[in-house]
Amino acid sequence: MRVVIIMNPIAGGGKAKKITPYAKEKLQSLGCDVEVWESTYAGVSVDLARQAVEAGFDRVVACGGDGTVFEVLNGLSFRSTVMGILPFGRGNDVSKDLGLPQNLEDSIQNLVDGIPKSMDAILTRGRYFLGVGGVGLDGQAAFTAARWRRFLPQTSFAYTLIALWTLSFFRPFPLEFALDGKTRVFPQTYLVAVGNTTTYAQGMQILPKALPNDGLLDACVITSRTRLHLFSLFPKVFSGSHIHDSGVFYFQGKDLYLNCPNSARKVHCFADGELLGTLPNRFSIAPRMVQILFPKEGQA
Repeated sequence: MRVVIIMNPIAGGGKAKKITPYAKEKLQSLGCDVEVWESTYAGVSVDLARQAVEAGFDRVVACGGDGTVFEVLNGLSFRSTVMGILPFGRGNDVSKDLGLPQNLEDSIQNLVDGIPKSMDAILTRGRYFLGVGGVGLDGQAAFTAARWRRFLPQTSFAYTLIALWTLSFFRPFPLEFALDGKTRVFPQTYLVAVGNTTTYAQGMQILPKALPNDGLLDACVITSRTRLHLFSLFPKVFSGSHIHDSGVFYFQGKDLYLNCPNSARKVHCFADGELLGTLPNRFSIAPRMVQILFPKEGQA
């Protein structure tokens, strides 16, 4: 079996790079022909994944966090090559939500004898993502985190602080929300999360009903008349209980168009932690778009 590991050297504060030599040696001991390709700048893993497909590798492995998974996924779009994940980034929300092994030994074993399963993805602006994206307050937080990423500690608390700091000054915006052709307007919107799995920002259960292979995208719109109410809502996101609040609206569908009627307002968009410009934006489900390795039943 030919395996290529596409490794992000800065993922997890260097953790991905540290574990890669051992992963290569272990896979070789299990009979695999292994190469390690290191990503040298943002976006290059997309090209590396495409090259891996053309080179005929049986397994293309994303070694890093959600951003690395995002890039490798986009190099494998609707191709038959199987994708594996070594989850050694900062948050790893996607791999955790999919139920993939999180420790090194089980992750490596899964690359060898895991079962390929077809997973949905979401298409936005010509790119696909497996986890959660959105616009508004969390998009602004992602924008801030991207600017200061190299200075942040490798803990989920860092992102919580950024979210709370952003919440202290972020102003609500009017939202045009069109799901599967049906449009409604939310005058005072703080954020819209759109996704295929449940969590983002290292464990916030923003989309608790999401399933990665049901052919639907999930969307959560959070509105509020007061900032105090919004602060009280924040802790509930960690358990998913926020969706029962009167200021929260939850939807499922296949095609979602979002726009801010105030053309002077820049509302940031993101997906799996990667910035995607500002509104307007469209999100569409891409059923069974990629094959991902999952542990055999009963395997850790």
